[in-house]
Amino acid sequence: MKPLDLTRFDLNLLVVLEALWAERHVGRAAERLSLSQSATSHALSRLRGAFDDQLFIRNPRGMAPTPLTIELMPRVLAVLESIRLVASPRGPFDPGRLQATLSVAATDHAVVTVIAPALERIQAAAPHLVLKLRPADAESALRLLDAGEVDIVLGSGSFAQRPQRFDCRRVRQERFVGIARKGHQALAKRGKTLRMELDDFVRLPHILVSPRGDARGAVDEALELLGHSRQVSVTCPNFLAVPFLVGASQSIAVVAEQVALQMQEAAQLSLFELPVTLPAWEVFVIQAQGRANEPAIEWLTGLLTAG
Repeated sequence: MKPLDLTRFDLNLLVVLEALWAERHVGRAAERLSLSQSATSHALSRLRGAFDDQLFIRNPRGMAPTPLTIELMPRVLAVLESIRLVASPRGPFDPGRLQATLSVAATDHAVVTVIAPALERIQAAAPHLVLKLRPADAESALRLLDAGEVDIVLGSGSFAQRPQRFDCRRVRQERFVGIARKGHQALAKRGKTLRMELDDFVRLPHILVSPRGDARGAVDEALELLGHSRQVSVTCPNFLAVPFLVGASQSIAVVAEQVALQMQEAAQLSLFELPVTLPAWEVFVIQAQGRANEPAIEWLTGLLTAG
C-alpha cells in the first residue's frame, strides 16, 4: 500500500469506511450515514484509490472485506474514536462525579420556590456539589454574572430585562394572593375559596414586603384605579418574616402564592383571593451566554427549570 498524502486525503472518508465495515453493504451504509447510495459508492471509489486496494469485494450477501481492510480497521476505529474524543473533550457529563462549587445568586422568593423543591434531586444526583447561594437584586445580578462571581441568577420581573449577552429561561409563572391569620373575621368562604370584601381589604392594616423600605407597591397602583387606598402599617425587608407577622396579628398582606402555600401551616395562615386584579409574573434563570453550554451549569439549570 502506498503512503497516504494526508494533505489531500479527506478524513471524512474514514467515517464511510467505518460504516461499510459495520454494514458490509453500500445501501445500508448510506442509510447509516444519511447519504445517497451514489455518494457512498463514490466515497468507496475514492477510498480504493487512496489505499490502492479494493477494500471490499462484492458477494451474494453484500460485500466482504479484503485482507488489507481487516488489517486496517482496528487502527481506523481507534483513530475515529480519538477524533471523537477531541471533538467532545469533556466526554459525557456525569453529575455523580462532579466535585465543584456552583454559585447561584437568587432572591429569597426563588430560594424558597425554585431551589428548595429541587434540592433533594440536586443532592441525590450530585452528592459532592456545593451550592453557594447569595442574595441578588435586579441591579446587581447582571453585574455579578459579567464579573464571573456567580454561575447563574434566579429572579423575576425586572430581572428579565437584560442585554442580549445573557440567556434567560422561564422557570414558572407566579401570582399574588392575600394572607390573613386563620379564622380572621374579615374572611368569607365563597365556593371553595376564601375571599375578602374590598372595604375590609383597604380598612385593615397591611404588612408590605419592601427590601428598600418603600411604603408603596403594585397593590397601591391597582387600588388607585378603583379610587381607593390602603393603610400600610409595617414594611418588612424580608418576605419570609411577613407570614409570621400576619399570623400573629390582625394585619393582612399580599404575597406570592407559592410562598403562601409553603408557609400557611407554619404561620397559621389562610389564603384568600384578592379583591383587586394584579398581573401574574414570571420567575427566570439567567446565565451568561458564553457559559450556557458548560455541562454543570446546563445540568443545574435543567433541574431548576424542570419544575
